[in-house]
Amino acid sequence: MKHILIVSLLVALSACASVNHVTPDQKFAIYRAELKVQRDHGEISAVREQELTRDRYWQLFGRDSESAGQFAYSTSLMRSAEAGRLPMSEAQALVDARLEELLAAMEPKRFAGRRPFTWDGDTLKNFDHYEY
Repeated sequence: MKHILIVSLLVALSACASVNHVTPDQKFAIYRAELKVQRDHGEISAVREQELTRDRYWQLFGRDSESAGQFAYSTSLMRSAEAGRLPMSEAQALVDARLEELLAAMEPKRFAGRRPFTWDGDTLKNFDHYEY
């Protein structure tokens, strides 16, 4: 069932990829799904998955103190789980939850420098030269 869910996610995200512009969020989600499949098939360890996730995150979104702390925490949890000190399912749930929190907290920062689109007088003036 888990593999079906991951494959469905990959198919859905690849449909997004066929659109002209793939966002960094979509690229990151696709990459995470690919890594989960590799880990489930035993191709990479849980620790390696976290290292690769960290590297791709920093490549797409940049390095900051919040993400550095998150990935240090997630790698440490996975090392503990691989050593048998923590159930792997519990470690994975904690890592996934913390990463989702990181992504959610990052959302407002990404759009902070952009002006919101409004239909004010200045905006409408920009469209006066178009024929409808």
